[in-house]
Amino acid sequence: MRLFRYLILANLLALSLAVVGRAAGAEPAPPGAAAVAASPSQPAKPGAPPADPKLPGTDPKTAPGTPHKAPSKGAHSETGLSVEASLARATAFYEAGQYAQCADAFAALLDDVGQSASIAPRTREQASVYRAACLIALSRTDDADASFREAIRENPQMAVPNAIVFPPAVIERFIVVRTTLMEEIRRSEEERAYRAREAAFAARRKAEEEKIRVQRLEQLAGQETFVSQNQRWIAWVPFGVGQFQNHDVGLGALFLTTEVLLAGTAIGAASIELSLNAQAKGGAGLGGDVAQLNQNIHTANDVALIATGSLILVAAGGIWQANAAFVPEFPLGVRPRRKPKPFTSETSAVVVPVVGGAALSVFGRF
Repeated sequence: MRLFRYLILANLLALSLAVVGRAAGAEPAPPGAAAVAASPSQPAKPGAPPADPKLPGTDPKTAPGTPHKAPSKGAHSETGLSVEASLARATAFYEAGQYAQCADAFAALLDDVGQSASIAPRTREQASVYRAACLIALSRTDDADASFREAIRENPQMAVPNAIVFPPAVIERFIVVRTTLMEEIRRSEEERAYRAREAAFAARRKAEEEKIRVQRLEQLAGQETFVSQNQRWIAWVPFGVGQFQNHDVGLGALFLTTEVLLAGTAIGAASIELSLNAQAKGGAGLGGDVAQLNQNIHTANDVALIATGSLILVAAGGIWQANAAFVPEFPLGVRPRRKPKPFTSETSAVVVPVVGGAALSVFGRF
């Protein structure tokens, strides 16, 4: 900032010397009339110094009252000044009241993409205000509004120009332009706030997911799952054993109950049949109805056959179901993982005397 002020003072001093030198050799102007630099259409008086096109205010193309012509992209590069020096030079034009040269100088800086990108945002805002102030002084209000509008769009929170530096007309024009852009600024602020909230929410969600993932990995690394291995041959055992091994308790209980009832029925019917047969063979003097006895024997035999056949079918169905739904293993739970023992090694050296000297023996456990 101090360097920036020194550059402004140096440019003001140079401009003052140039104005004093031209005034010393020029004819006094009538009261109320503005001094006009010598040009090809207005010859200089004898003894007056010739117009120097390199001095500010002496170029007929940029003199006040002449049509404005925007500088080319390479206008600033031809001066050979740095960006800071060019800013100081343009500000000095404004302080000296040379608004046309000021507007051209700031336009050369702000319209050049490369130079504008190298200027700090705050300095670029100030340059836009200076440019607009020069344009307002030249009665180019539309161009000044465009300069304000571009700066406000770039920074919707842009402050009002300093009332000490700029006249009320500049401040009033800035407020008018900002008011017209208020709705656009509001939408821009809402969109910016929405993007900020979305970015913060996405970052927080990603952090939480990463935290959960790390905790899950630490949990998995610190515990192990132990399981029970099922045997295939057990699936071939009837009476619901295969179902119980597959942890299908309901189906196992059904097969167990059915097969036990059928087996009991078959065994009971066979026992009754054998008892009746023994009674019939050993009872030559048996009194009673022999036909009824034979009927009972046949009935017991039929019941035994039906029960046995049903038992075989039900047992075969249970074995088939147990093999079809066979589960090789079941997790029984988790337990803390055993930490591996730290690696230790032991070595020892022993010197053993031998004939003609000694021998060194090294023992170790790894």
